[in-house]
Amino acid sequence: MTYLSIDEILPDLYRLRIPLKGNPLKNLNSYVFKESGPDSGKSLVVDTGFRTPDCLAAMEEGLRDIGIDMDRFDILTTHLHSDHTGNVPDMLRPGNHAFMSETDKALFELINGNMEQSGTAVGRARIFRENGIPEDMIQRMTSMSPAIKYAARKTDLRYDGLSDGQEIKAGRYTLKSILVPGHTPGQMCFEVEGTGAMLLGDHVLFDITPNITDWPNVPDSLGDYLDSLEKIDRYEVSIPLPGHREPGDFHQRIAEIKRHHAARLENCHSIIKDLGHACLYDITGRMRWDIRGARNWDEFPDAQRFFALGEALSHIDYLSARGRVIVHVEDGVNWYEAV
Repeated sequence: MTYLSIDEILPDLYRLRIPLKGNPLKNLNSYVFKESGPDSGKSLVVDTGFRTPDCLAAMEEGLRDIGIDMDRFDILTTHLHSDHTGNVPDMLRPGNHAFMSETDKALFELINGNMEQSGTAVGRARIFRENGIPEDMIQRMTSMSPAIKYAARKTDLRYDGLSDGQEIKAGRYTLKSILVPGHTPGQMCFEVEGTGAMLLGDHVLFDITPNITDWPNVPDSLGDYLDSLEKIDRYEVSIPLPGHREPGDFHQRIAEIKRHHAARLENCHSIIKDLGHACLYDITGRMRWDIRGARNWDEFPDAQRFFALGEALSHIDYLSARGRVIVHVEDGVNWYEAV
């Protein structure tokens, strides 16, 4: 057995736990809505794992064990990250559909399965250069990022774009989309109508905190994320379905995540104030991180350094947007001062 387990959440709704070998996320939760009769919609698979042989084998074996017709299912992706989209081109059969939010669809089609040449990778490298990160480190981080290494293969596949509040059929169920920008500009959650269940993607995770990074042409991704937490907190969710690991108390977890970012914002502001004239690399290196196997910033793996720098910058952007940090450009490099 190549997958970790299959759990039946509701009648004809399954969680398939896909191992992400060597990745701190540990596993992807792929949710499968099984076609259940002549009045049912087509089977729907939600998120597909990295584009690796292990993930693809686990997905296909799990679907067969659930009893899915391998020629008759659509695919829904909660957002564009590679651990959720990597296997879509290899799993989608002719005549079936793949769905993604309109916002992430536009970004994904720019990437088009070749992230080394994509606007996203180029945009991130540009942002790092503007913050004085050495070129050799940028290249190492980019080459080691699983988002780039395990992206979907280049293909002519075009997603069907979803707008906020749109409904789609999933076996016997109806899903209603909820746009929650932050983790990506077009991250979506999906209410399983009439059940209390909600597909959360990476918007709310329970024993790890979603990575909130800066995005090119997004002035304040952390502000967007916190607004999206407020939006989703209004829903009554009794069966939370996260994209990774195990579920927990939905509203309690939202409160915990908000406290986490409030503390991290104060930590970031205090560091900038203490340094007086601070660059992104030094700010990030002094922030509090919990990375297994790394005792300090100098021991961070390159892939994790990539995410940490982006997350630190999203907090700096938030502080800057609220007048608590000033940005100075000196010789083409951004420097930050606390207000």
